[in-house]
Amino acid sequence: MAVTREQELWAMALWVDREHGDDGERFIAERVLHFEAKGNAAGKGLWMEVARRYVELRKSIEDAPN
Repeated sequence: MAVTREQELWAMALWVDREHGDDGERFIAERVLHFEAKGNAAGKGLWMEVARRYVELRKSIEDAPN
């Protein structure tokens, strides 16, 4: 079974959450700025897509009943 791009992006967001926790937004911002400074629009775009999913993931975690 092939992995879709959407699944890859969610996997990256989950990895960031697992590895960086509350510092995940900072980590992603650093990646975005890194690729922006390098003039790599594709890299920047990738991390912007991960950021969108990471924010959604964190919101769902915060909104989940205990």
